Amino acid sequence: NLLLCLLFQGVLLYETLGWQVRMPKEIHGLKGSCLVIPCSFYYLSNPPTNPERVVWYQWVSKGYPLVYDPWYPSYIIDKFREKTSLYGDPTNWSCSLLIERLDQSHHREKLYAWIDPENVGRGTYRFFDVTSTIHVDTDPKPPTIKLYGGERTGDDMTAACITYHSCPYSKPNITLKGIEGSDQITNDQLDVLIEDGLWKITLTRTGVVKAESSDIECTVTHYGGITTRATKNKQSACIYNYIIIEPNRADVVEGVPKDFTCTINHSCLKDPPSISWNYKNMQVSNGNKKLTEFNSATSSTVTFLAEKKDRGKKLICTAEFSGKNVQASVDLHVQWKVLGPSVIVPIIVFLLLCAGVIIYKRRLNKPFDDIIYVKSIFLQILSSCVYGTFLLANFFTFEPQSGISTVYNYNAPQEPM
Repeated sequence: NLLLCLLFQGVLLYETLGWQVRMPKEIHGLKGSCLVIPCSFYYLSNPPTNPERVVWYQWVSKGYPLVYDPWYPSYIIDKFREKTSLYGDPTNWSCSLLIERLDQSHHREKLYAWIDPENVGRGTYRFFDVTSTIHVDTDPKPPTIKLYGGERTGDDMTAACITYHSCPYSKPNITLKGIEGSDQITNDQLDVLIEDGLWKITLTRTGVVKAESSDIECTVTHYGGITTRATKNKQSACIYNYIIIEPNRADVVEGVPKDFTCTINHSCLKDPPSISWNYKNMQVSNGNKKLTEFNSATSSTVTFLAEKKDRGKKLICTAEFSGKNVQASVDLHVQWKVLGPSVIVPIIVFLLLCAGVIIYKRRLNKPFDDIIYVKSIFLQILSSCVYGTFLLANFFTFEPQSGISTVYNYNAPQEPM
């Protein structure tokens, strides 16, 4: 008896598993677009007489309202009439249904498929137990944007815009803004049908990052003209190539103005660095020049007026950006101002007068025709002039020295700003 019971249960299980129909329990479609309900079937026993015949019904508690039936098109209920067809080949185990011009009347309709209903009865398989409920969306979901690379300005970046649709023969139109480059869009063979009956489509674009802040916008226009969009911001680090002070020989004269220019080459197009000097209260002019599509030069010129106390100090420029900074400097070598003719001439006249006084006093004491005496007077005058000139030269001037520009690389070159 136990063996017979197990055998009977095995037969029932075989009959139960002899047929199988699969479709998503719920599916979403966009109003005005089309919708495909993915459906597949398989059987091991009780094969259909006409395996290519597939009929779709509206699920109700009583009756079998037709949604799709090529044999009896006039019996199809109004909301689905002339809107339904098969999407796929039943010989390949497909029973998928295509619904065109989806409208609000289709919202929350529960449908099911029946294979060869004239020959495969409910006793063989309960087709109405496997249903799919339609949800009609009035607004499409915004696309998804994914960004790869582009960590620094000038680097390559890939932007991918991903969207889903329920109408395979009328794909949405996708556009990208905020990045220029070559496009690649998935074609028919690469579209992916996911489990809930939606198709995935991706537009990919690769380009070069031109600014430290980029807004990538993806716009999707679905069948029927319904549009949705998404925006994603990409922050990229800008870089600098070098910073330098010119001229790099810092020989300055006390009280005489001299211009020094600090220049930094960088890729910060939207937010260029600001340059400051360690000496304040001096005339400064700033400028910014675009060198190439991705590089600019920011400069600052200071009119430096040296004082005696500046000798041995440094003239430093600092470029600040994004909370970081880089510096360049030159050593200051201050020369005291050389005396001009307006000072030298009176001194010479004074020395000559002194010499004349000496000669006059000497002549009062000794005759002028004494050769030794004349030589002595001449040597005294000459030594006095030379010694006086030497003292004046050492007091007002000194031999110039060179000051070489120094760069403080607080951020190494080619590092992000």
